[in-house]
Amino acid sequence: MYTVASVLNPKIGEYARKVHSKLSPVFAEKGVKDKGLLLSPNDVIEGEGYSILLVATGGTEVTTLKLYEMGDKPLVLVATGLANSLAAALESIAALKSKGAMVELLYYDDWSQVNVDEVFSKALEVKSFYEIRGTRIGIIGEPSPWLVASSVDHDKARKMLGVEFVKIPLEEVIEEYKATSLTKRDWRKIEELIEKSVSIEIPVKSLGEAYRLYLAIKEVIKRYNLDSITIQCFDLIRELDTTACLALSLLNSEFFIAGCEGDEQSVLSMLILSKLSGRPAWMANPVKINFSRNEIMLAHCTAPITAGVGYRFKTHFETGIGVGLDVVYEKGSTVTLARVNGDVEKILVAIGEIVESGMEDPIHCRTQVWIRLHGNVKCLLNNMFGNHLAMVLGDVSGLIKRYAELNGLKIVRV
Repeated sequence: MYTVASVLNPKIGEYARKVHSKLSPVFAEKGVKDKGLLLSPNDVIEGEGYSILLVATGGTEVTTLKLYEMGDKPLVLVATGLANSLAAALESIAALKSKGAMVELLYYDDWSQVNVDEVFSKALEVKSFYEIRGTRIGIIGEPSPWLVASSVDHDKARKMLGVEFVKIPLEEVIEEYKATSLTKRDWRKIEELIEKSVSIEIPVKSLGEAYRLYLAIKEVIKRYNLDSITIQCFDLIRELDTTACLALSLLNSEFFIAGCEGDEQSVLSMLILSKLSGRPAWMANPVKINFSRNEIMLAHCTAPITAGVGYRFKTHFETGIGVGLDVVYEKGSTVTLARVNGDVEKILVAIGEIVESGMEDPIHCRTQVWIRLHGNVKCLLNNMFGNHLAMVLGDVSGLIKRYAELNGLKIVRV
């Protein structure tokens, strides 16, 4: 936290010091570091990641911009109706946004009315927006051939959202898998997964092979310094006789965003949902509709095991081999569904409630969830950008709306 002021006479200097000394201890109770009182641009030495700025007076615009240019990203500018604080904050925010900054303004009549909890909460929100910028999504292999509408304009994703897509040959994972052996420690991890499961309906050997693939993918992730991946998983089945479902489930459980089938739109949507919510996301097929109940059923084999109230180890649905995850989501949970379109101009958003999960219908992928939408299910179908939807627990529609506004995305709300 900084306090910024422009001191043209001693009284203003005294006023600025009182503002800083009054509020810095209150923010410190929230764990916010006091970075000091800046009385001129010359006081800015170097940036320190992210900050909250208390705009004490007018004439502080250059100081605020210099902070940003030195690497200190202002998350929230706090302004009041005193000493031209609001005027300076408005000018600063306009300049910051023109430079690509994501920043919010909070206004109070005077400093005694500042709601520290509100400021801190807003700062965390904006920080989550920044965490999406600079991320690297690895496309391991190629998109599955049936995904004819699920690619992303990589240039737009980089320019608008700050997200970079990185192409990686599938052969790197295959070679890494062949070079990977399971240690005693790895087998203990596998045993822990079995102990925590509701049931295991596959050979332990299959679980070991899938865990080897998880370790191999993690090595490739490290090699390319990735923050997220989508992988050409069906070709891996043909090459290695195992599936990537367990690997993707475990990665997402570790808050590393991982999608399957090489679906670029879905993994980008998962990235946004996971970063904004702080929870693991899941991508799934819409498989059934009940119009009379306004419900949609989703299913896939890769759900994060930490997202549910229990999980079963089964085979992969389409091939009947390897490992597929049947994760049971808690009935009554609110969920957010989303999908970004290919030209990175729109994001589809729907909110619903889980009415059933863990049905074990043998004709669908293993994790199965019925969701009753708050919006209209026909509207969802008419506005889909492709096959998969990304899902996360909780209602994060408000955060998505603000993120979309700051990044030039149009909300398609169902």
